[in-house]
Amino acid sequence: MSVRSDVLLWAQRVLAKGNAPAHQLLEVKDDATAEMVSDAFQKIARMAHPDLHRNGLSPEDLESVTSAYSRVAGAYQEMRSQRMTTTRMRPITTDSQSIATQRMPGQLRSKEPTATEQPAAPSSGIAAQSMSSKALVYYRKAELALRRGDAKGGILQIKMAIAADPASQFLRQALGEIEAELAKKP
Repeated sequence: MSVRSDVLLWAQRVLAKGNAPAHQLLEVKDDATAEMVSDAFQKIARMAHPDLHRNGLSPEDLESVTSAYSRVAGAYQEMRSQRMTTTRMRPITTDSQSIATQRMPGQLRSKEPTATEQPAAPSSGIAAQSMSSKALVYYRKAELALRRGDAKGGILQIKMAIAADPASQFLRQALGEIEAELAKKP
């Protein structure tokens, strides 16, 4: 068969699947890894991307291929976002622990527990969840920086989070805790 007929058969097959789950449109298992999903989509893109067939197909056929490709691309985005949420950092804890209690070994830590390492007020978990999405991104970057032992980078990211959500007392408290720990470091 020619490439033209292959891509048209593929488009008809995808469009005939109706409201099939994303993994069926990408022709992968339901529990496929992010890498398997990416490989399947790249294989489809190399064969069926509408730009590859713009000159060789009639307008109706091109519309069919474009619709099918659009559905597969949407399925890929859906599966990719599902896989990404399972590989991201754990969510901000709701057990009222402050950022200082979530440190990994090798980060700033004094020999005895300090007042800043005690659990914060019960509302801090709620405050963290109510911060703006942009502030949450910076907060998570700060957590990563602190886990790597980069206290100055963590402070910068917390300050960026505060700039994104100036009303957040949780972020201001976290900044104070980090700065206090940094001041204790010899």
